[in-house]
Amino acid sequence: MIALSKLRRLFFGRPNAIQTAAGVRPLGFRSSSSNWVVGRGLCMYRREDFTAVPRGRRRAALDFKLPLWSPFEHTGYHAAWRGGVAMVWFWDSDKVASARAESATRVPTGGDRTPRPRILPETVFYERKPDGLYLQPCVEGFEIQYWRADVLADSFWFPEEPQASQLSWFLARQVGDADASSLAAGEMPAAASGTMAPEPWPVSADPREWLASNQRLLAAACLLPLVVVLLWQEARYWKIRHLEGTAARGLDTLQAQLTPIFEARRSLLNLRRTNLALLDALREPSQARLMDAVDRAIPSPDAEFREWRYQRGELSVLIEDRNPDPISYIRSLEALPLFDQVKAKPHRNRDRVEFTLKVRE
Repeated sequence: MIALSKLRRLFFGRPNAIQTAAGVRPLGFRSSSSNWVVGRGLCMYRREDFTAVPRGRRRAALDFKLPLWSPFEHTGYHAAWRGGVAMVWFWDSDKVASARAESATRVPTGGDRTPRPRILPETVFYERKPDGLYLQPCVEGFEIQYWRADVLADSFWFPEEPQASQLSWFLARQVGDADASSLAAGEMPAAASGTMAPEPWPVSADPREWLASNQRLLAAACLLPLVVVLLWQEARYWKIRHLEGTAARGLDTLQAQLTPIFEARRSLLNLRRTNLALLDALREPSQARLMDAVDRAIPSPDAEFREWRYQRGELSVLIEDRNPDPISYIRSLEALPLFDQVKAKPHRNRDRVEFTLKVRE
């Protein structure tokens, strides 16, 4: 007997597509909702423990931390919760949006009537696993997974099947985990099933977490018959007015709580930008060092500097010598590890030669 969920997918299911480094292609199964699956090779993964954070503020804490983890300018993410532990996959949302726009151009849809697909990582369409180490084949590449207490404790994707040395490197990442240190580093785990399920994992595997996230919806569903029977038009009007006032007060309270968090986030991002700018400035070699290197490389002791210009990694030097030999100069300068692409330009004065060089970082 075919299950009701299978019948629904068969007659009312919606198509799915997966985006990998090789492009976008449709998947061979249908789901209750249309899904845009981001290939594991395009995702980064992180497990974070928010148990110490109050239940109602965990998602806000995740949104606060995500920009500190992500290297992307705009980040999309999906989080699956197990109690207070978040399993988070994040990706470059600009790249995903570009691929979706290109796919929509090549395959026109029904316009506004077509529901927008959910954007989910590939991993959540494979089965959850018991504690241990697993090799999960993906649509492209392979993923090493380490499960502990029904949580994906760590994960790493490889474009090709990993070797024993890569497995040892992965296990070495589990610092302080006694269970991981007991695993055999030289034995590659057996490959798990590479078949994707038609439906992803539920966002929360904990029933109490699910009830906490949907308590308003459940309460509304229970109260709806009583509201329909008892409330008249004027009573509904006053009820709405009351709810509006409650929502406004709650919004003011929430805004007051989140303002320090947003300020701290803004300060951290500004500090990060400052550090990156200082790092770029420190990579530049000093002009005193460059001038000393050029002076040592000049083959003629009678040569003299006449002009010196340095800007954004490009150095231009005008040297005066009675009998300049450009080839000898080029060889001497190219022998230095600091310089690259040394070129000589003739000068209207026969005793002068202009050299241009690229300064390596």
